[in-house]
Formats: sequence, C-alpha cells, structure tokens
Amino acid sequence: MKQADELLLVPRESGFQAWRTRPGAAPVPEPEQRSRRGADWVALPARCLVSVPMHFHGVDAARRDAAAQLELEAAGFAAETADAHDFELVSLGGDSRDQATTAWLQVAALPGEVLDEARDARFAPSVAFQRLTQGELLLWREANRFVLAVPHDAGSALHCQALAAEQLDADAAAEIRCILAALDLAALLPELTSAAILVGEDESLQAPADFAHGLDLPVICRRRTVPATPSVPSRLIPAPVVRERQERAQRRMLTLGAMAFMLVLIAALGAFAARVGLRDRDLAREEARLDALEPELAAIRDARSAWDDMSTAVNPEDYPVEALFQLVALLPDEGIRLTRFEVREDGMVIDGEASSLGHGIEFRDKLVNAEAFQRWTWDFPQPTNLPDGRATFRAEAREPDPELALEETAP
Repeated sequence: MKQADELLLVPRESGFQAWRTRPGAAPVPEPEQRSRRGADWVALPARCLVSVPMHFHGVDAARRDAAAQLELEAAGFAAETADAHDFELVSLGGDSRDQATTAWLQVAALPGEVLDEARDARFAPSVAFQRLTQGELLLWREANRFVLAVPHDAGSALHCQALAAEQLDADAAAEIRCILAALDLAALLPELTSAAILVGEDESLQAPADFAHGLDLPVICRRRTVPATPSVPSRLIPAPVVRERQERAQRRMLTLGAMAFMLVLIAALGAFAARVGLRDRDLAREEARLDALEPELAAIRDARSAWDDMSTAVNPEDYPVEALFQLVALLPDEGIRLTRFEVREDGMVIDGEASSLGHGIEFRDKLVNAEAFQRWTWDFPQPTNLPDGRATFRAEAREPDPELALEETAP
C-alpha cells in the first residue's frame, strides 16, 4: 500500500512551521497560505514541557515506572502525574539493574490555533524532531527563546529545557553551566565535547565570543536542517485534545448504538414484512384454490339446500301420517275422541274430548311421556270440565328452544 504524505507542525522562532513529508523524500516547507488542518504530527514546544532525568540503581525494570512516579511526586509534580496523558517515562538504556530514565511532563497548554489544527495528530516533544549527536549540546530557537538539549550516550535526549536567556551571551552560558552541574550532581551528565547552535539562512555562522568563552566548550554554528519525523508517538497529549477525542468516541459509540438499534429494528420490521408477505401469498394461493373449487362447492351447496328442503319429506318422524299413527296408538278403546289434529312446520295442535276428567288427564300423561313425541316440547293445560261430566283438552307441541336444551344438558 502506498504511504500517504504527512504534515508536521514544528515550533520555530515565532509560531509553528508546517512541513510536508513524502515517502522516500526529505520534508519540504509547506506554503504559508495553505491550510494546516489535519496535521499528522505536532511538536510540543520546550516551554510547554519539563524534563526530569533520573538514574535508578538496583530497581527492576518492572518497578521502574512506579519508582519514577514516586520521585516526581516527591519533587512536587503530583498534579502533573495524575493523568496518564500528562506525563511519560522514557528509558534511555542501561542494564536491567542500572537504568537512566527521563520523565516528560506537560506544564503549559498549546496555543489554541495549533490545537484546532491538530485534533487527530500524534504528539511528541520538539526535541524528538531534532537530530542529536552523542557528546554534543544542541541549541535552537523556539518562540524567540533558546532551547537546550543534552544528548544521552546513545544519542537520544537526556534533558531538554527552554532557557531563560533570550540571547546567547555570558548569562546564557552561566545558565547552561548550572543545568550541566545539576546533571553532574545527579550522576547523569554524559561526556560532552562540543556545543552546536542551529541558525537560520539569514543568520551568521559565528558563535558569540562571550558565550563560547563562558561555556568552556567548543561552540559551532550550523544551518538549521529539515525536521526529523519521530519513530514513535509520545503519550503526551494536550488535555483539550484528550477531552475532545473522548467526547468524539462517546458520540461515535452512541451513533453506532443508534445505528445498531436501527439495524435491529429494520431487520425486525423486514422479518415481519416478510412474514406478512408470505402470509398474503399463502392467502392468495388459498383463495385461488377456493375459487377453483367454487363450482364444486356451489353444487354441494345446492344439493344441501335441496336436501334441507326435502328433509321433512324423507324423515319418517316428520310425516304427518306417522305422527297421526303414533297418536292413534296412544288412544284408549273408549273415553277419548280427537276433534282436531293439525301439523305445522314448527309443531302440532291437538284438540279433543274425554268422557271424564280422569280420562283426559290419563291421555295427557301418555302423550307427554310417549317415546315418539319426546323431541317436542308440550303445552298441555289441565282439561276443562263440561256441565255434562265430559272434559275438553288442547295440547300444543313445538320445537324445543336450543338455548334451553343446552342449559338442560349442561352438567
């Protein structure tokens, strides 16, 4: 895969300078009029950082970080080590029982315009963008102040500090001697053979005499070269960038959660729609099948209707002659005379005379309890006496009420 260009923001005499790195080519200055948003690397100025070199004797590598953090807290940097993005420990080599370590702490914020241009950038101390030479002090200018870098024996940065002096004079030399004395007191001072000053194209290559005389080291001046790209990013990230990245990650998680919910909802609705579609298809198929059966069903309905119409004719129990026959079978040899026998669709009406009230009651009991007439509901009032001793009666039969029949058969 082809590597993409990278944009570097490196502090210079005033402000930050943008550099464009291309694969296989040296970095080139980016035109000032171009936008610097989306920078890939940002150099943290020396005035925003504090480096604290330390030397550990007899401390296992696994416990070195904890020991370094205790040293920083004892030196008054407890607040700066509270957040993991505000400090970083860099091992400078040595064996497992004797190691030099430099602690980098953020003590000042980046300018707002740089933060706006570097929301997704990687960060590293500005000394990481310089090329250090073993045994050579390096000085360059950032924000109109000089910065000192002390290399370690391996060539990495042991210590980096923004000087209080604005000019390289005797006072600046005295300040550097104090810094070197502090490192020597801590048994951290490497062997130094020279000092180099990085100057711009329009500056003189002649080092100030009083500065060179006060430093007690050979001083040379050389032209400032293109910045080097750090091999690995630092853990040091400005707090506003950390907060924004966390908020952006939370928004991304909420968005992903909402999208996942929407996908689940869409999947559920899709499954429901598929089931509805399958059901509609089955219903349509069933409806088509029933439509195909409609001629046969019409013939069956017609036959059933004809059969219902003929049911009274083909059912012997509904024959009026059969009903009359069963009724006559109940008549005694004497004492009962029928004067009316009427058969209707929904029942029968029987009128008659009895030679006495007892004959009428006896006939009523036979009629109501006769097996041939059990399917009827009878209304048979008490026979009526006549002045001559005879009695008249009327019996009405009707189809039983289905609801009453269900109630009677219910347990």
